[in-house]
Amino acid sequence: MSTTYRLPLYFSHLARLAMVLCMADSAGSNGDPEFSQVIASTNVLSRLPNNTHGSPHLLGNIVLHRHQLVPPILSANHSAGEVAGPAEAMVSLLKYAVPDTNLYLLYDDSHAGVNDFLRRHQKGEERSTTVLRYSDNLIPLQEVLTRPPSHTGTRHILLLCSIRHTQQIFQYVSKHNLESARVWWLTVVDGDAWRPLQRLLREGTQVTLAVRTSLTTYRLLTSTVASDGLPRFTLVGTWQLHPYGPVGQMNQPLVPDLYKRYENLEGREIVVAANDNLPFIGLRKLDDGRLVAHSGIDVEILNTLSQFLNFTYRVVSPPDGQWGGLLPDGTISGMIGQVARREVHIAICEITITGSREMVVDFTTPYYLESVALVSRAPAERNRAFAVFSPFTKQVWLGIAVSTLAIGPILAALTKMMAQYVTWPPLHQTSDYSFNMYRSLVVQSNLIVSRNWPIRFVFFFWYLFCFCIYAMYSGTLTAVLALPAFEKPIDGLADLPEAADHGFTLGVVRDSSIEFIFKEAQTGIYKKVWSLFNHEDRSQSFFKYPDQGFEKITEKKFVFLNPQLSSELRATQRGRENYYFSRETFYPQGYGVACNRGAPFLPKLNQMLAYMMEAGLILQWRVHQIMKASENSPRGDSKASRSSAITLKHLQATFFVLVLGFLLAVIMLGVEVITIKLWLSKAADSFSMEQICPTI
Repeated sequence: MSTTYRLPLYFSHLARLAMVLCMADSAGSNGDPEFSQVIASTNVLSRLPNNTHGSPHLLGNIVLHRHQLVPPILSANHSAGEVAGPAEAMVSLLKYAVPDTNLYLLYDDSHAGVNDFLRRHQKGEERSTTVLRYSDNLIPLQEVLTRPPSHTGTRHILLLCSIRHTQQIFQYVSKHNLESARVWWLTVVDGDAWRPLQRLLREGTQVTLAVRTSLTTYRLLTSTVASDGLPRFTLVGTWQLHPYGPVGQMNQPLVPDLYKRYENLEGREIVVAANDNLPFIGLRKLDDGRLVAHSGIDVEILNTLSQFLNFTYRVVSPPDGQWGGLLPDGTISGMIGQVARREVHIAICEITITGSREMVVDFTTPYYLESVALVSRAPAERNRAFAVFSPFTKQVWLGIAVSTLAIGPILAALTKMMAQYVTWPPLHQTSDYSFNMYRSLVVQSNLIVSRNWPIRFVFFFWYLFCFCIYAMYSGTLTAVLALPAFEKPIDGLADLPEAADHGFTLGVVRDSSIEFIFKEAQTGIYKKVWSLFNHEDRSQSFFKYPDQGFEKITEKKFVFLNPQLSSELRATQRGRENYYFSRETFYPQGYGVACNRGAPFLPKLNQMLAYMMEAGLILQWRVHQIMKASENSPRGDSKASRSSAITLKHLQATFFVLVLGFLLAVIMLGVEVITIKLWLSKAADSFSMEQICPTI
């Protein structure tokens, strides 16, 4: 369990001033000009606040410059002649080195005086400290290390444990990947006990050792990473305890600034995990088996980082060739697995930042944002054999046919009704009216002249009806014949179920973040789309590389779900006019650089990536990759937006109607000939009977 105590921050101005002057006088009498000069340079009198009647204030943050001595401090809890214990000595060291420290204390019973130190500082102090007592169960420590910070700055953990417990703590940190750039450890050890600790550390564990060489003297060692990538301890200063307070001499900052530390990696080799995946990174394998990154957006990023941060890099690919992530069985695949197991330092290759991946690796801020598109074969041009009927739907054509067939009988019935009150009989039959109304529909004159106003009103509105039909038909037909018509494209996730019903297969890169969002979906369109993949033969829907999916698009009815930029490049290489990109995209995602947990160079990478994005370099590299791909792409002839002359293919239905009319005329001719012959034969038989039997 953790307990919070208040630790002292401030000391009386007068007490501090008295001690400084006393030490200055002592140093001067002992002939120590260096210390006298440092005391004079602190200019303590000038740091005194104007108002000294309130609560005591800190004289000012005394910065530990190179080869600077720290004046002693008289604690309010000690009298002259009493030497502070390790706990208070290290707390006072942190106060000077890191004034705004967020302090955690982890201790056991190996250091004498810790309990007395805690009891003295339970009340009335300015700052709180989280206190943990060591036990074999280190889960409380893990909770502290993984807890999201509620403050800015670094967590400083003062570790006052035996060397055996200290080693167990760092072994636990390494085993559970608890390294963090926001955690700094300050540990007290004796003699050469620091050497085994050096072998336990990994990059990301920031440690300062206070090596006790005597009862009152500490050598201060800070962990750093050598050019070979292994952690080393380097001497940064000393810290001595005196009856009137500690005195320190620092050659380097006790807690280094990670931004400055990783500004220059001094030619260190960084191992990078990547797959061959243009436009982000293109790899070429040399004769000796080594991989060389030759082009791509991520290659430009790596080259820029290596130039400004002074490092070299070596590229390796995961054995499974996957981007990877945390699998249900607990293993970690692909490039993410290589980073999590610390086989490489970073991975950069269009890696999507996801929650599951962030559980095992650390990511930089996103340097590129995009969505996922649905790529399918370019829609084929529709059959134009019946293009002349395309201006109207089937329902409209049915309405026109019914109206044309009904108008003749209606006019004939109206004429017969009027014959009952007029003196002349009907002049036209139903067939006359039907034929002439059809003539009006096809923009021919009406040969019927009527003196009856009811008939004239019907004619008037029929002419108006025919005019509207003709105007809409002719205008729409011109547009339809001038531009080609295509099959319905796949424009979003909602179109996929219908596409699957028409024989389309869905595909995606396996073990990718895109597959993950469909597989983990419990409801909604993502769950429905997941059921449309070919799970019986996974090789037909889940591919190792995006290029395999693009090959399927041209072979059969296939929809490939892939990030937009990657799809644009591959479509450009193969002929952009052969592919169709959905109008709707989904799953906005950001790409980041995957780093080891607790990577101390992560803040510097974030800073450099921010500079590149602000300068527009990443967008410029994106355009360059697309232009480079288009230079070698096959030149196709896109007809989607180009008008064409009306050909015989467009008018096939017109000639079909004409031929149909001829056939119907021939059929009617045959019917009439047969009918007349039958009538003549019957008439001849009747005439013969009258000749034979005239009396009848």
